[in-house]
Amino acid sequence: MKVRSKLADVDFQIGAFEYKKDHLIVNSAESQAMKTKVYVSPDDIVRALGQILRKPMVWLYLLAFPFFLIRYRKRHAEKQENN
Repeated sequence: MKVRSKLADVDFQIGAFEYKKDHLIVNSAESQAMKTKVYVSPDDIVRALGQILRKPMVWLYLLAFPFFLIRYRKRHAEKQENN
């Protein structure tokens, strides 16, 4: 997953999950040089679900997800073969 902001562009690979004081904590993978923790509150989940349910483009993406997954993996494999 790529995280882009004005401060930095980070390639974030999801590692272990934790639970602490009502927060879901998403840790970066051990293999990543820059260790990262993302704290997700219950309010974050509610807001995200609210946004997802209201956006038709998200529904379209979810319905077409199998196609996108196959296409992504095919392109990724071709890129690896060319390198």
